[in-house]
This record gives sequence, structure tokens and C-alpha cells, in this order.
Amino acid sequence: MKNLNYSLALPAVLLVIVLLFLAAGFPTQSQAMTNVAMDFVTHWFGWLVELASLALVGFLFWLAFSKYGQIKLGNHAPQYSLFTYSGMIFTAGVGASLIYWGIGEPMSYLQSPPLFAQADSYTAAAWAVTYSMFHWGITGWAIYCFPAIPFAYAFYVKKQRSLKVSTLCESVIGKNPIAAKAIDLLAIFGTLAAFASSLSLTVTLLSAGAADLLGIHNSLALQGGIILLFVVVLVLVMLVDFNKGISKVSDYTVIAAIAFSLFLLFSTHPQFILNNITDSVGMMLDNFFRMSLWTDPVQQSGFPQSWTQYYWFWYYAYLIMMGLFITRISQGRSIKELILITISMGSLGCAFFITIFGGYAVWAQMLGGFPVQQWVSEGGLPFAVVSLIKTLPASSFVLGVFLIIQFFFMLTTMSSASVTTAMLTTNRLELNGDPDNKVKLLWAGAIALISFSVFLAGGGISTIKSLCVVAGLPMMFIFAILLKQLMSELHGLSDAKLVQLTKHSLN
Repeated sequence: MKNLNYSLALPAVLLVIVLLFLAAGFPTQSQAMTNVAMDFVTHWFGWLVELASLALVGFLFWLAFSKYGQIKLGNHAPQYSLFTYSGMIFTAGVGASLIYWGIGEPMSYLQSPPLFAQADSYTAAAWAVTYSMFHWGITGWAIYCFPAIPFAYAFYVKKQRSLKVSTLCESVIGKNPIAAKAIDLLAIFGTLAAFASSLSLTVTLLSAGAADLLGIHNSLALQGGIILLFVVVLVLVMLVDFNKGISKVSDYTVIAAIAFSLFLLFSTHPQFILNNITDSVGMMLDNFFRMSLWTDPVQQSGFPQSWTQYYWFWYYAYLIMMGLFITRISQGRSIKELILITISMGSLGCAFFITIFGGYAVWAQMLGGFPVQQWVSEGGLPFAVVSLIKTLPASSFVLGVFLIIQFFFMLTTMSSASVTTAMLTTNRLELNGDPDNKVKLLWAGAIALISFSVFLAGGGISTIKSLCVVAGLPMMFIFAILLKQLMSELHGLSDAKLVQLTKHSLN
């Protein structure tokens, strides 16, 4: 594969695998070190990530409605319909983790609530779905959205054929090969480690559900078989037609997930869930700025550090993957469309699923008599999610459908991860931004290998997740470099050039 940059690809994969096995070989020491690093990052820079992330939301809405928002990314018509485009962004950004944490987060917030509420109180219940919706809402999708703009502008407007992060940072860092390599490796590491941990979490859920459904032992062989199935299905999609195949998988998965959610809503307790949705939306609108900037300096409960700041740093570690994937599918869109569709459809989609699944979990624990928190403490969150799904009518059939939907949710995210890492490590991209299928397949296999290493390493995942959050701090500063570069490019446009770039999108 002549077009693959081996000097970036091999060190990144080896780094993740070595860290995993070091974490497994020295679990106590590695976890202690990463905990110290995480505490340092959140306690010294937590305030900064909250301020920067909130400011980013404001900046993106300003950019969307400014004169630069009409700039069209390429001269072609949009490649995908609005529904497919929105669905691909949504499924790439959430994977199967959304339902997992859509149930898990409210249960955690009931026991350890934010903003000085008492555990397992009615106030804690009111915050449970609200905070979950907030953490998967506008701010996170703004972080995901932003890097797509400088990447897409460079590729579709300036016609750059390489999308290494260091290339976009050259105006600030200069042609420093060491700094460039460090930036590129950090971007690939964040993508690989963050996605591998997400895939491992999904495989844990799928293996728990499959073991329960089939009456077999939840073993390493089952988990490895599920990871292999991901690779096999992704290869089949590539053989048919990767771009059309993944877009169709995304469409059908979103439709199936919406139908399943509506089934859960109307087959359980729609009155409670719908009232809880309204209450949670009102709570978030009323407290959005308080939640965005809460650092809890006096009581020091640790909630904003463990949740809000953790999420924001995680998004920064994951942002290159999302930025490049959105770039790949945004040809023909305007900057305004890219921003508004990503933020609105991403946050609304997450709110839809979280309020239904999270609302049902809150009802089940607080009013329904189901011991959801006990399921979490005794069997872990995957066991609790499976047990909650089994409370629905036709439990075995419904659980099977649920697992299939989760599988295809994660498959679309895996495809976006393979496309992204392929784009980052391709020396020269084609005009359509699509890397060679062999390179995408190579990265799909590498991601599967890393994810299986998580299970072989046994427990190393917590260390890798912590490192992802720590990696989010330097990525935040790289983010600032990209912002400076973008604004320099836009401010440097003459009026005539700006008219030329926007006239197609205004027609």
C-alpha cells in the first residue's frame, strides 16, 4: 500500500497496544499514575475546558450566521440526502454507547446527584435525565463539529490532498518535523484509544446480552467472536460498495432505533416518560449556563470533574475522528449547513433516546419496583441494561432486536473510525476524499486487534480511558491552533473571492 504513511500508522497502533499490556501487567501502578494525571488535568484545567467549550458553542452559531457561513465546501451537489447525512453523523458520534449510558448515567446520578441534591431523592431524579441529556447535547456536538470546518475548508476549498493535522497547523508551528509528528500521533492515538474503548464497551454489552439470550457462558471467545463479526460485516459492506453500503446501514439503523424507542415508550409508561421529558428539557434550559460552568470549588463533590469535565476532555480526544468523518461526507454542504445540522441533529437525536431509555430507567427504579441500581452494583452496567430490556413485553425477541440494533450502531461508528484513521495516514487523498479500501480495511483490522487486546489485557481499559481524557488537554490547544488558522484564512478572503465561494450555496 504505497499511499499509506507507515511512519504514522505503525507507531500509533503499537503505542496503544503497549499501553494496554503495561496497564494489564502493572494495573495498580498504571491506574494510580493515570488517576494522578487526570486529577491534575481536571483540577488545574477543568475551568478552562468549561469556559472554552461554552465559548465554542457561541462561536459556531456566530460563524453559521455570519457571511462566512454561506461558503460552500466544494462545487458539487451534496452527496447524501439530509436524512442520510444527519444519520451518518449521529451514528458515527454515538455508537452503541448512547443507550448504554442513557440508562447508566441516570442511575449513577440518582446515587451521586449533582448540584447538592440528596441521593435517591426526587430532586436527584429530576436531575438524572437532565444531566445525561446535557452531557450528550449541544456542547459535545459543538466540539465534534468544529474541526470539520478547517478540514473541509482545506480539502474542498483550498484543494489540499493531505489532511494530516500537522499540515493544518503549519502556519503556527512552522515546519517542525518533531512537533508535526507528535501532533499527528496524538490525533491518531486519541482516535484509536477512544474508539477501542467504545467498541470494547459495546462488545461487553453485546456479549452479556448474547450469553443471556442463548443461554451460554459469557467468555473471551464470545467477545472475540463478536469483534470478528464486526470486521467480517464491515468487509462485506466494503465489497458491495463502502459509501453506499454504510449510508444504507446508517439509514436502516436509525429507523430501527427510533421504532424500538417508540415501542419502549408506548409499551411501558408513556405518561411518566413524556412528563419526565418535558420536565428534563425545562430543567436543562433553566440551568444550562449553571451546568456548563459549575466547578464546585467549595463543596468539592468531584461531580463536575468526574462527569462534565471528563466528557468535554473525552470529546476533545475524539474530535479528530469526528471532524474528519464529517469532512468526508460534507462535500457540497455550506459551512452553515455543516454546523447547524451537526449540532441540532446530534443533540436532538441524543435527547430523543436518552429521555426515553433514561426516563424508563428512572421510572423502573423509583416507581416501578425494579432494582436497577442493584443490578448495576451486583452485575455491572451491561447486566443492568440487559435486565432492564428484559422487563419489556416479549422479552427474548425484544432483547434480540435490541442487540442487533446496537451491533449496527457500532458498525457505523467503526466504519467512520476506519475511514478517519485511513484519511489521517494517507499520503495523498483522492478528489472525493475517500481513502483506498485496502487502507480502510487495514485500519478496521487494527482497531479490532486493539479492541480484542482490551479483553486480553483484562482491566487495561480504565487506564486507556483515563489517558484519552488526559490526551484531550493538548488536543484542546491544537483545537485553538486550528481555530486561529481558520479565522486567518477566512479574514484573508477578498470580497470577490468570498462572493465566488458563496454564490453556489446562495442559489
